Amino acid sequence: MKRLMPLLLYAGLAAGQSPGPSVTPASLSFSYQVNSSSFPAPAKLTASLPAPVSALPMTVTVASNPQGWLTVTPNSGHSPLTLSVTVNPTTLTPGSYSGTITIDTVPASSNPAVVPVSLSVSNAPSTLMVTSPSPNYSPPSGSSTPTLTFTYTTGSAGALPTSAELDVASSGDIIPFNVTASAGSGKTGSGSSAVWLRVNGSGQLPNLQTSGVALSGSTVPITITLDSATLNTLNPGSYAGLITIAATNPVNGSATVAVNLVVSAGPPTLHSIFPSSIIAGPAINPVITIYGDNFFSTSVVTIQQGSNPAITVPSVLLSRQVLQATVNAVYFAAAPGASYPVTWVVAVTNPAPPNNPSQAPATTLLTITDPTMPGITSVVNSASYLPAAVQTGTAANPVPANATAVSPREIISIFGQNLGPATVTATSPTGSPAAYPTIANGIQVLFTYGSPPTTIAAPLIVTSSNQINCIVPVELASQIGKPSPNAVVVVTNGTASTAPFPLTVISEDPGVFAFGGLGQGQGAILNFDSSSGSYTINSAKSAAPRGSPISIYATGLGDLTSPPVTANGEVASSAITLADNTARVDIAGQPAVVTYAGAAPGAVAGLVQINAIVPPTVPTGAAVPITVSIGSASTSRRSQPGVTIAVK
Repeated sequence: MKRLMPLLLYAGLAAGQSPGPSVTPASLSFSYQVNSSSFPAPAKLTASLPAPVSALPMTVTVASNPQGWLTVTPNSGHSPLTLSVTVNPTTLTPGSYSGTITIDTVPASSNPAVVPVSLSVSNAPSTLMVTSPSPNYSPPSGSSTPTLTFTYTTGSAGALPTSAELDVASSGDIIPFNVTASAGSGKTGSGSSAVWLRVNGSGQLPNLQTSGVALSGSTVPITITLDSATLNTLNPGSYAGLITIAATNPVNGSATVAVNLVVSAGPPTLHSIFPSSIIAGPAINPVITIYGDNFFSTSVVTIQQGSNPAITVPSVLLSRQVLQATVNAVYFAAAPGASYPVTWVVAVTNPAPPNNPSQAPATTLLTITDPTMPGITSVVNSASYLPAAVQTGTAANPVPANATAVSPREIISIFGQNLGPATVTATSPTGSPAAYPTIANGIQVLFTYGSPPTTIAAPLIVTSSNQINCIVPVELASQIGKPSPNAVVVVTNGTASTAPFPLTVISEDPGVFAFGGLGQGQGAILNFDSSSGSYTINSAKSAAPRGSPISIYATGLGDLTSPPVTANGEVASSAITLADNTARVDIAGQPAVVTYAGAAPGAVAGLVQINAIVPPTVPTGAAVPITVSIGSASTSRRSQPGVTIAVK
């Protein structure tokens, strides 16, 4: 009886259809990328029957389109039945494929389990492709990075390198991308890193970044340029940059193009040297300051006399525009019976770039003068000790670079050799009205100007062997605004004369006198005590109270109103205002009220007294900066920096 029970049970189920199996998971999905070496991992299915029919066998049926890519093992078994599902995407083209796995009992149930299976076959993600039609482009070789190479020669010969083009395309789908320029090495002339690369798409301005959309079958041109402003600051050498082209979606990849920039030194230019003449037999090694452009640490300075071999002299680079060379004094030794002046050629040479192997040096002449003859080495404002004041107006500076400026009635100092007596000799005003002489011990300072040339002697204040202080004649005002240099000065000592020294005549060229010497430090300023009517010399121990009146002494502020003073070198007997009433005083950058600007009574017309009120809000201290300016908004010129006033 017990043996008959299962058979009866199966018979009953067959007659009434048994329940079907349950399957976990209910569906399966696989994905595969064409040409991938790894197939999708097998999946696991578990089929189970309920307790009443758990002993029934189960069978597995697989269907797919196309048939064959879907496999299930084993194909039969008992509950719980564990199945391994694998797919074989070989030869399948990109697309979506479906199949089913049917699991049922034997005999068949009323509800077989059907598991849907999907397979997604895709191509590899589209990638960016970069090429270039530019001749300076080197495509990748093996694992190397493609490269763009630019060359540039500094200076006026340094034309900006032509642009290059990178063409960006997609291997299939549409790919948005970004382009970035960066510089990984190389320093500018100022020592700071600089990105000299620029990128831009069609119709865009060059920038550090740009973007585009790559399509299959067409290219997006990206223009690669070099930034001219940054390029002009680069010193000779090799510089490395990088162009990165990256898809917005990382799966589409990126590409890089290395950029090499080789900067070579072009020919230097040489504007002037200081000094331009040297007395034979100097006591120490002369230092020559060379002004020009396109100077580098690799620049070489040589001196050469006639057909003799050139001599290389040590030099120091101060900036791209300034070199200083030190010459051994033995080269300029005084030779008995030598015929002076002796001319040397000073040359600056840069290493020749590959594109210009015969690049010429820049040259100028250096004169060696007779040690027994008078000579002028420089002319400066007697207050500032500078050849020219600071141009602060909006107009172009009327004084060329490294030139010397003078203004009518300015007190100037002429420095040189054999100019006058061995000891310092001061002159005294004579006559009525009192005026300083134009000749002393056979010494004269002669200014020549105009066409036809006119020569006029300057009033002399102090004479010595190496320095003469004198007054610029007012007649030179006729040369203001004419081509420079528009006047020359010569010193004659009764037996010989110096070579002419060129000057630029302008309306005003202010300088403030200072007690510290050489136009620096404590200014020549008097404090005025209105309660006692007395003056004290401004100093750290005798500072000017804020809001108090002071008197500042300067020169180079132009002519005076006339009459009464008309003669050169005349002593002003009373207060006479400046012809230009725009004199200004700034203390710690704050404008002061000016109550008077003109002649200092009892002093030569040319020494200017400026009365002003110390602003009540300036900072206090023993060394507060003070400057004097004169001129309109376009022509204004300012006195030298470094002069101070004590304020309490």
